[in-house]
Amino acid sequence: MSFNDKNFMLENETSKKLYNIAKEQPIFDYHCHLDPQEVFEDKPFENIVDVWLGGDHYKWRLMRANGVAEKYITGDASNEDKFRVFAETIEFAVGHPVFHWTHLEMRDAFGIDKYLTSKNWKEIYNELNDYIKNEELSPRKLINRSNVKFIGTTDHPLDSLEWHAKIKEDESFDVVVAPTFRPDEAFVNHANFAGFVDRLRDEAGATITDFNSFVSALEERIKHFVANGAKATDISFGEIVYREADSAELDAIFDKAMNGKDLTQAEEEAWQTEVFVELSRLYKENKLVSQVHFGAIRNNNTKYSDQIGPDSGFDSIDDQVDLGQNLNALLDRLSREDKLPKMIWYNLNPAYNFILANTLQNYQANEEGIKNYMQFGAAWWFGDTKLGMINQMNALADSGMLANFLGMLTDSRSFLSYQRHDYFRRILATYIGEWVESEEIPNDDHLLTTLMENISYNNAYNYFNN
Repeated sequence: MSFNDKNFMLENETSKKLYNIAKEQPIFDYHCHLDPQEVFEDKPFENIVDVWLGGDHYKWRLMRANGVAEKYITGDASNEDKFRVFAETIEFAVGHPVFHWTHLEMRDAFGIDKYLTSKNWKEIYNELNDYIKNEELSPRKLINRSNVKFIGTTDHPLDSLEWHAKIKEDESFDVVVAPTFRPDEAFVNHANFAGFVDRLRDEAGATITDFNSFVSALEERIKHFVANGAKATDISFGEIVYREADSAELDAIFDKAMNGKDLTQAEEEAWQTEVFVELSRLYKENKLVSQVHFGAIRNNNTKYSDQIGPDSGFDSIDDQVDLGQNLNALLDRLSREDKLPKMIWYNLNPAYNFILANTLQNYQANEEGIKNYMQFGAAWWFGDTKLGMINQMNALADSGMLANFLGMLTDSRSFLSYQRHDYFRRILATYIGEWVESEEIPNDDHLLTTLMENISYNNAYNYFNN
């Protein structure tokens, strides 16, 4: 037995059997941040640092924790020096998921079955770059080698979606790359709200003077996404709030925001509630899956985030009061008014696993026969660790139907992140395998095969396509 061999993280004989089922399944990556232009242009990568370290804030945070100066992370140091300090960090990053991801990526994407250290970094750096050059490694090659069948990108509401259209027209590439409607700037607490409204007005060719005309303009953009193959939407909230407001109040909030006046917390909460309710109505009407992420405090180290930019590794887990009350009030209204679309909810704070999993069960009833109409989404961001994934599945199994779980997604900007699906499948195989070994569930081939196939791929495919 050795580190990162074929039985990596498979802790019993049953888990090895289950993993062999899971590893054959395609990947349905329903939420990521890949650039569709890069997928279409398919330019070969030039250096391992560009494809492996560029934009990966998981690795950046780990390097900072190891005392690496910023010039070697996001600065102007050479690629060779950046790789060296990354290797020096990874060598002792035991217990961190990036330690596992790094070695899975090296083995599965590059065929290098070695432990990266401060002693062999130069040798491995050269091997990785030689592989990239000799194989002319490109985005599509990585996607195809990972057996990916669907990619759901994350896109601005005003995106033309031209690259998605070009990918669809390219008969040489049979992976579906679908846009996802992400209207963060439609909420008045966003710094770009007023500018977004101006650009939305220009794009829609419509007059936007109040809440209703604003929603109508958003509807036109949603229809544009649907016409270009969108299957889902996404949003990220700091907190889940619920505060009702009538049209007059919403119009007044709109006027204040457009004129640069400060809004009260109550006004921000009312706008978030009512805009989300109307968006949910539109999502349901257009048969879009609504994905909701909540609980992140972003760009906290302003000294560095102001220099480097957003999404650079200075984000944290948040908490909130009255989550259960607010979430139930929001979902109950959507259900009562027949505005409840299929939804996937992701909490960043694991303390809310059972609140979220339990609450979603109140709203599973539907006439279409859709399994887990309300989905408790995969462990997200700081939670997509071994322990985080197990805790999320424990909460789902205790509160609902683990068998109907959609499984893993990458939520990544890196084309190398598909190994995270393999990581999840190994954890899933051991998780269920332990139940079999302890005789908590039957050692039944049909049951176990169906569980592994469905959670690895089939559930996600069916949820987004039915």
